Amino acid sequence: MSDVFPNLSEIDIDYCDDLVELGEGLCDLVQLVKLSITNCHKLVTLPEGIGKLENLDVLRLTSCTELKTLPENIGSLSKLTILDISECLSIVDIPAQIGELHSLKKLYMRGCSGCNLPATITKLLRLEYVICDEETAYQWESSESSLTNLRVRVDKEDINLKWLHTFS
Repeated sequence: MSDVFPNLSEIDIDYCDDLVELGEGLCDLVQLVKLSITNCHKLVTLPEGIGKLENLDVLRLTSCTELKTLPENIGSLSKLTILDISECLSIVDIPAQIGELHSLKKLYMRGCSGCNLPATITKLLRLEYVICDEETAYQWESSESSLTNLRVRVDKEDINLKWLHTFS
C-alpha cells in the first residue's frame, strides 16, 4: 500500500459493515497522520504493527462495537494527541502501554464503562481532557491528583425527539 500511496496522510472509514480486520499493509503508511474508523461494528482487531505509524496524530475508533482490544504496541505512537474509543463496547482491558503515549492530550471514552484502566494512565502527563461517561469518570478520580492538567468531562447523552417534526 505504501508504494501506491506513499504520501497518504489521512484515512476515513465509516459504516463499513463487512470490515472485520485491517491488513498489516496499513502499518507501512508511515506518513499517516489521521486514522478514523467509525461505525464499523464488525471490526474485531487492529493490526499488530500499528505502532509503526510513527506520525499518527489522531486515532479515532468510534463505535467499533466488536473491537476487543487495542494492540499492546499502541505505546509506540509517540505523536498521538487524540485517541477516541467511544462506544467500543467490547474493549475490556486497556493495555498498560497506553501510559507510553506521552503526547496524548485528549481521550474520548464515552460508552466505555466496561473498560478497565491500567495504573500506567498516571504517566499521561500531557493529558488534558478525558471525555467519558459517568461510570468511566469514577475510574479517573484516583488519577486526577497526579495528572494536574487533567479535566474529566462527563458527557450526558441527550435523548430527545425534537427532530421528528421534520418528517411531519
